[in-house]
Amino acid sequence: MSDNYYEIQKFNKWWMKLLLALPILLFIFGVVLGKTNSPEGTSMLIATVVVVFIIVLFYFTKLETRVDETGITIRFFPFQRVYYYVRWDEIESATIRSYNPLMEFGGWGLRYSLKNGKAFNVSGTFGLQLVLKSGKKFLIGTQKQTDLNNYLINLKKEFQISCIQ
Repeated sequence: MSDNYYEIQKFNKWWMKLLLALPILLFIFGVVLGKTNSPEGTSMLIATVVVVFIIVLFYFTKLETRVDETGITIRFFPFQRVYYYVRWDEIESATIRSYNPLMEFGGWGLRYSLKNGKAFNVSGTFGLQLVLKSGKKFLIGTQKQTDLNNYLINLKKEFQISCIQ
C-alpha cells in the first residue's frame, strides 16, 4: 500500500451559486433601469461588491484531507493556513459515519458544537468521525465514503492500526 488517500472538496452547489448571484443580477437590473445614481443604486453596488468578495472566497475555499500510515492531515483553506495533523497513536477511534450537518453542527464549513466537537465539512452527509484519546472529537466530511472506508480497512490490516473501526 504505497498510495495515500487524498481528497479535495470545494463548495460547488448550484443553489449556493444562485443565491450568491441574486444581488449581482439585481444590480445589473438596476443599471438597466438607470437606478445606479440613486441611494438604492449605491446600496446595490455595496451589496454586489460584498457578494463578489464572498464568491471569490467560496471559489478558493477547499477542504483537503490526506490519510496515510502515520496519521490524518486536514486543512480548510483559506481559514487554516497550516495543516492540522493527527497521529494514529493520538486517536481513540476512527469511524466512517453518516451525520446531519445542520442538526449536529449548524451547517457546513469549519464548525464547532459543544456536544459533537469540531467539524470540517463542505457538503454531503458522510464523514470520518475521530475521537482522540484526549477526549476531543471532530468530524471530517467526505464525498468518497466508500473509497475512504476501503482505504481505512486496508490500512488497518497492513499496519495493525487498532483505532480504525
